[in-house]
Formats: sequence, C-alpha cells, structure tokens
Amino acid sequence: MKFATAVLLLLLSCAPSFAQALDVKTDATAKDDRSAQALFEDANGYLGRRYQEFNKKQLPYDARLEAQTRKEQQELAVKNATILKARSSLSKDDIYYLGMLHHLAGDADNALATMRLFLKSNPDGALAQAARNVVVLYSVKKGLLDEANKAVESYAHHKPQNADDRYRMEFLLADAYKRAKDYAAMMTHAKDMLAAAKEFGKTNKTEVFKRDEMLVKSAALLADAYVQSNQKAQGVKTLEDLRRMAFELPSGNLYKLATYRLALLDSSFDFDKLLEDVSALPQAPAPDIIASQWIDQTPVKLSDLRGKVVLLDFWAHWCGPCRITLPNLSRWQDTYKDKGLVVLGLTHYFGHGGQKPMTPGEELLYLRDFKKRNKLPYGIVVDETVANDYNYGVNSIPMSFLIDREGRLRYISPGASDEEIEALGKMIKKLVDE
Repeated sequence: MKFATAVLLLLLSCAPSFAQALDVKTDATAKDDRSAQALFEDANGYLGRRYQEFNKKQLPYDARLEAQTRKEQQELAVKNATILKARSSLSKDDIYYLGMLHHLAGDADNALATMRLFLKSNPDGALAQAARNVVVLYSVKKGLLDEANKAVESYAHHKPQNADDRYRMEFLLADAYKRAKDYAAMMTHAKDMLAAAKEFGKTNKTEVFKRDEMLVKSAALLADAYVQSNQKAQGVKTLEDLRRMAFELPSGNLYKLATYRLALLDSSFDFDKLLEDVSALPQAPAPDIIASQWIDQTPVKLSDLRGKVVLLDFWAHWCGPCRITLPNLSRWQDTYKDKGLVVLGLTHYFGHGGQKPMTPGEELLYLRDFKKRNKLPYGIVVDETVANDYNYGVNSIPMSFLIDREGRLRYISPGASDEEIEALGKMIKKLVDE
C-alpha cells in the first residue's frame, strides 16, 4: 500500500493507529532509535555541517558541489523518513517530523498527506502553524488553491503567528492567482502580504533591508493587481504610500526602490508632490546620530540642531561616486552656512584605506588627513558600527537625508547623478529659505 493511499484510508476510517495509516514496514532501519526530532534535525542540519567542512578546507565555491550536497541532503531525508515510518507506533509529534522529512526530501505528495494527517488531530500550537506552511506550499504547487486558502485562514485563527511565515504564504497565493489571472483574489492576498510585511518591520527592527524587500514586493504585486483590474490610480497610490512610508521609517533604500517602481508604473507622476505637502511627511523627528568619533565637529544630537537645516551625507573615503559629491557638499556648506545649513558626513570604519588594511585608529588618522587634503569645510561623524546605516535604511552610498528646521526629514537623495545633485541643491535652497 502506498503512503498517500494509506493516509486516505485513515481519513475515511474510524480511528486506526498512526502506524497503520502509514503502512509501517519492519526492516533493519528500525534499529535506529533516535527520536523523530533528532532524525529531522540530522537531515535539516546536513547542509550546514557540510558547508562548515568545505570552509575548513577552504574550498572555492562550486555549483556542482552545491547541487551534489543538496542531493545528499534529500537522500538523507528519505533515509531518515524510512527509519521513522518503520516504527511500530508514532506519536503525534513524530507525524509532524515525518512530514518535515518528506518536505526536505522534496516529496510533495507525502509531505502534504502527512501534514494533513497531523493537522487533523493537532490544530493548535507552533508545530501546527509550521505544518500549515507546508500545506500551503504544496497545495499551491498542486493547484489546490481552496485548500491553501483554508490553511492560511486557519493559520490566522491560531497561535503563535509569525509575520514572515504569513507573508510567504500570502505571496504564494497572490502569485498563484496572478498566474491564474484572478486579479480580485490576487489583490486580496497582496493586501495581506503588505500587512504582514509591515508587521514584520515592527517586530524585526534590525532586518531593515529584508523588511524593505518584503514591502516593495507586496506593494508591487498589489499595484499590479489594481492595474490589471483597471484601477491604475489605486496602483499609483499604493506605491506613492510606500514612498511616503520611506520617510516615516526612515529608509533610503525603500525610498529608492519605491521611486523606481513608481516611475515604471507612471512615468508622468509628479515626484515633487510629496515633498511639497509637508503635512503628509512624518512629524516625528529623524533618528539621532550615533558616533564614536567626531572630526572637526563638536559632538551634537539632532535635537541640538533644531532651527538649523541639517544635511546628513552617508559616504565612504573609498567610494568613487561619494567623492563626486564632495565639491557640491563643500559648496553648499560655504554658501548656506550663514543661513543655518549644517552638513555632516556620516561614515564608519571599513578596515582599509589607501589600498591597505588599517586598524580603526589608523583609519581615523587617514580620515582626518583625507578631510584636510580635500578641504572639506564640514564635520565628519565616524562610528564603530553600522547603526546609522540601519537607522536610516542605507545600503548604498552616497545617500543623503535633508532635515528641516523642525527636525523633520524632508528629502532623501539616493545617488550621485547630475539629476540627483541638482535636485538636492534645489531642496537645500528651499529649506534654508523657509
């Protein structure tokens, strides 16, 4: 009797044992007395163990070796699943770990059937929620969208819940409905994706770039669903709201991605509209600066600079595009300092300078000399960590943030193109004249 057939018979019968349902076979593999969880963790940890071995041997990356290692993991999962199925009786948790072994092995039929069986008697708890993730994955792959929807609904009514898991399940459904051209259902799940992405951001403060990726992917899917439903204006608004959210977080990375998506959707969009409506921007003050060293600048907090217009420029001494912006930063500082402009260059230690390795102390000296040689008239802020980058969502440089006299973030400049430099210059003049 095949495993899937056995599960079907179990669902139709009164109450046979798990062992009967799984068509247990007794052979030599039953001598392995490790727990079901240990058998799963053995297979689940295989890649990590092998990669550690490769690193110790300093092996270069090899795609064929990676493929072979993944195949070995699947084979181990099949072996351990066979060991588990051969036992005379299986507990409820054993059924879950058997389903996870089938999942690792890429055995869609048995993974789906086993998790259905587990959930039939175990609707609550962390294992049940994880089982629903597996059910959604394979039911979507098989085109069983009604079953996937029911699993997501059940997930929403049980605890614990994880925003990352909810996001993945909603994405699978949104993408499936997109391929099916059911744009109403796609829209529903894209909205739930976006809600899960926002919740992920609230509970995972350090994973800012993963958060941004989740927000952009869900908003882009939602905007696409609107467009396909002849509601382009709503699609534009979705991405416009995402761009506004970049100021609230703040995140230069999200601003850059949202602006790009918005330009693709509507090339005629008025990108200055958000900047002109101050009431639409966040009223909370921008995140404060974290620093271990200040070069030619008295240590300050942003709250100390209220009444000033502050330009925070994220840069690095080795960055070519950053160096392109330096003359403009110097010119703006000299031109507008009497009107209250304060330019601060934010950076951190990178462990090198002048094409050679450097300690933090050596790099600090290098930065001081760099500032002097380039006649930079503004202060440089140096930190030992990348905390400022995370607080402002900076994953590419140069990137600048312009803060008004009230301490509100008013402009983000994510690059060093002529257009970006010109736009930033105009915005600086606008704020110092306010």
